[in-house]
Amino acid sequence: MGKRQLNKKILLLFAVVVIGLIVWMLWKYKIWEVISIEYFRRFTGRIRRLGFLGVLLYLLTFTLGTMLLLPSLPFALLGGITYGTVPGIIYASVGDLLGASIAFMVARYIGRERLERRLKKSKAFHEIDEGVKQEGWRILVLTRMIPIIPHWLQNYAYGLTAISFTTYAIVSLLCIIPGTAAWIIAVNTVGKGQGDAKKTAIYMGVAAVVLVIISYLPKWIYKKKKLRKK
Repeated sequence: MGKRQLNKKILLLFAVVVIGLIVWMLWKYKIWEVISIEYFRRFTGRIRRLGFLGVLLYLLTFTLGTMLLLPSLPFALLGGITYGTVPGIIYASVGDLLGASIAFMVARYIGRERLERRLKKSKAFHEIDEGVKQEGWRILVLTRMIPIIPHWLQNYAYGLTAISFTTYAIVSLLCIIPGTAAWIIAVNTVGKGQGDAKKTAIYMGVAAVVLVIISYLPKWIYKKKKLRKK
């Protein structure tokens, strides 16, 4: 038996053991009661009852989560479920932008030397840096709309490029809003369930259209630029 096959079997055994332990804990301690929809509704209800303080805590949590390299989608969905569709889109977009902006400022003015050393060997960073030099804000649209490069890396990497903070913040916000809106509309529509079927279908259709537009927008921008060059 080769060493590689042995390692695969060990990893598989480890995965089986971990999954088994998780299932046992769920059964033994009834953890599903803690992560149930009803519990989640009570949790979001408590946040809403905090009023303005709850909004501040949500924005702070979203900002810190973004800076600590956590994915933004769960925070965005939490905002949508907690505050409803329109306020949720606003709060989630602001929270995402705050986290991205502070990470940008940290990279540019506080931890520049340290981050440069860490990202020096990153192919993604060099692609972003070269893209900014050649394409300007268009590369930001591309990387925001098509997340081939992780958002946390983008937030810090753009702070090390020549792009201005104003351009970075405005373009990032314009790219954040459509995706955030689409996911929150979809989740809130499905979550209501018992609502008007016609309205549900319309909302889901709007969300789907927005997601399709988002996926094609970067390609359209680059195609238009190439036609201008010709």
